[in-house]
Amino acid sequence: MIKLFVSDLDGTLLDMDHFIKNEDIDAIHDIVNRNVPITVASGRMDHEIQEVMKRVGVPAHRVSQNGAFVYDLNHEHIYSKTFDGALARKVMAAIESEPLVKTVSTADKTYTEEHNEWIDFISQHLFHDIIVAPDMVDQFGAAIAPSKITLHGHENEVMDAFKRIDSHFVDEIDSFISHETCVDVMPKAINKGNGLRSLMKELDVNPEEVACVGDSFNDIAMFELTPHSYAMSTAHDDVKRKANTIVDHVHEAIEDLEKKGLL
Repeated sequence: MIKLFVSDLDGTLLDMDHFIKNEDIDAIHDIVNRNVPITVASGRMDHEIQEVMKRVGVPAHRVSQNGAFVYDLNHEHIYSKTFDGALARKVMAAIESEPLVKTVSTADKTYTEEHNEWIDFISQHLFHDIIVAPDMVDQFGAAIAPSKITLHGHENEVMDAFKRIDSHFVDEIDSFISHETCVDVMPKAINKGNGLRSLMKELDVNPEEVACVGDSFNDIAMFELTPHSYAMSTAHDDVKRKANTIVDHVHEAIEDLEKKGLL
């Protein structure tokens, strides 16, 4: 039986206009009423996840920033990991020539070195303003504790940058295409799968008791954790191949679990 249901946000529970389908909200309330808690695993910050779940109307465990921070539904801290300041500066130096916009996330803030039209575009999809700090890199390890470095651009540029970064920092960082317009660079071994593992250990939940749904490359790590994995039909083919079942909506994943007698 399923004891934990995990959903990604953007492209899964949340669309580009920050809209959540009523059918998905109803399905989530239904399984919560069956004592199956919700976990949101997202590249977004924890406070953004909390804001979304206020709209859904249920508390949730949170795996935020691709696993960099993990909190239970009572807001108890379970796990967190940020960059060493020297490594973050090394990454920024290596990606300086990449023709993409760079942002740096901490636990609750997002920074960039200069303002441009891409920053305005990115800000439209966040629940907070991006801070322009020209001396951002100098503050790494002191006033700024980076948890995620993100490169933003067009899909072909993002794919190319991901390949270069991944091959350059093989043993020092992990990188994910979290959306077609961005690649996230994380401290080594930080991903949704490992973040979810720390939560499962805390809750004493086994992999076969977990179901998850997502739509992007950063969801693959949690797909590989459980046999009950669902990919959105809009996902990249390489992502869909890693999931057990394809669905159009979150509520369809929950309905499928019901049909299989797992709820």
